[in-house]
Amino acid sequence: MATPIQVIIICLILNNSDTRRATMTKKEKVDPRIKRTNKYLRDALVELLKEKDVTSITIQEITEKAELTRGTFYLHYQDKQDFLMQSMNEVLEELIEKVKPKQNNEDSAAVEEKNESVSFLKLFEFIYNHADYFKVMLSDRGLPQFRSHMTEIVKKRVYGELISSIGEAEDGLDIPKDILISYITSAHIGVICSWLESDMKFSPAFMAEKLTSLTLLGPIRVAGLENKIKLPY
Repeated sequence: MATPIQVIIICLILNNSDTRRATMTKKEKVDPRIKRTNKYLRDALVELLKEKDVTSITIQEITEKAELTRGTFYLHYQDKQDFLMQSMNEVLEELIEKVKPKQNNEDSAAVEEKNESVSFLKLFEFIYNHADYFKVMLSDRGLPQFRSHMTEIVKKRVYGELISSIGEAEDGLDIPKDILISYITSAHIGVICSWLESDMKFSPAFMAEKLTSLTLLGPIRVAGLENKIKLPY
């Protein structure tokens, strides 16, 4: 029988698609040329962040690295801060869109763990494909608020909004939901950072499998330490 925490996590995975679909249908499609320009500028920023701190990078350096004019830059952004924030939001929005599971008409009991694993696999695959960006943005040279912003987006958009709608499951929790949400999101982002720092020595599939187990079963049990360590109480 699933524990209350497992019920919460499974419901989040299965219901995330409906919540995000309603939001995405309201968004206008972006001109491919604008997307291309934004990508050139973002890629230029990543390359510059490998050499210097974000605060010391100028718009001139970004446009020169992207082989674009300053005029083109100002057609899309008000200033450097606007560019940094929009770029950050675009990447994180794309991350959420890629990771959300598709609707499934199968019996929920048959797809619970499958959906969880697939979502984590998509998460690690997305980060793997954008590794340069996430490496620098989560480093000391990146935006100071990137990690906290990423944590908040995952917390509110992936966990927070959905947990608040699951009244019955919430009533059965043994700990406050805020603590549960913070624990899960912080742990996941910590694992991502560690993986990036190790130059992704494990494959996205391996990381997805292990994160699924850690989320559903807990670290002590997954590590096989249930009967091998003394609890601090």
